Amino acid sequence: MDDEPPTDDTIQNQPDTPHLTVIDGGGGDDQAKPKPKGKGNGKRRPLTAKQEAFLAEMIKGSTQADALRASRDCSKWKPSAIYTEANRLMGHPEIHRRLLAHQASVERSAASTALSEKAERRAFVLEGLEREATGAASDSARVAALVALGKTSGVDLFTDRIEQVADQSPDEVRAALEQRLAALLGSTG
Repeated sequence: MDDEPPTDDTIQNQPDTPHLTVIDGGGGDDQAKPKPKGKGNGKRRPLTAKQEAFLAEMIKGSTQADALRASRDCSKWKPSAIYTEANRLMGHPEIHRRLLAHQASVERSAASTALSEKAERRAFVLEGLEREATGAASDSARVAALVALGKTSGVDLFTDRIEQVADQSPDEVRAALEQRLAALLGSTG
């Protein structure tokens, strides 16, 4: 009789024995479950034609109200309704996201243009200095061009370096400054 496994009654009556409950956690076919609709499902809904037109006008630089007027017929709307609807459209997540993406793209383009213009100017100046250094009529012009080339970033042959050596403690420096200040104030006073 001791070899027989305990029945369910004996397991449940023992307080130290954990009770295991199995819950069906899915793992089955995701196709059978309906997808949630509405906000928060992670999918972007395409903009309507009017919303796309509004967005295009905003990208062109129009004001919100002008963008709305250009994207639909607002001739019978009150100005307050135009402003309200334009503000509502600006709050649309997809319109907002695409406007921010466009703005970031414009900023990247401007930065890239500025960098390329700076690089072009730098190349122009360096090429001019190289021409002067090799083909100038006077020796002084050639030397001046070579010095200017030597001072350019990356070459750094003629940079001024200032070395400061402090042999005094901070207290000694403070005392010396106070003496100078007292001398200056005493002579003008």
